[in-house]
Amino acid sequence: MISKILVTLGVIMACMWMLSARVKPELRKVLNPVAERRKKQLRNGAIAFMIVMIIAAGVMIYLEVDERSAVVTVHVINTQSGAKKSYRAMKNEIHSDGFTTLDGVQVFVAGIERIEIETR
Repeated sequence: MISKILVTLGVIMACMWMLSARVKPELRKVLNPVAERRKKQLRNGAIAFMIVMIIAAGVMIYLEVDERSAVVTVHVINTQSGAKKSYRAMKNEIHSDGFTTLDGVQVFVAGIERIEIETR
């Protein structure tokens, strides 16, 4: 007897669960034209901002690469004697311990020498 009641309650619960799981018809939405216009303006503003940032990054990278490949005059000065020797080298070829000239000569700088870079 109790099993018949439990089975009946189970069937009722299963039917209620199935009915609640059905897809409910969607109501037609009325869009607010002011909100839609504002959303489009924000999206267009974000896209314009991203385009400006990409262009700015590209210009900065171009200027940095252009500056690195500039030809500069390097003065190697001996701090004890004051003797000065000048070389022409690419800016990206200059390091703290030496550099390579435009002629392909590798110059190594000693601890008592200092480097001065003259840009034009």
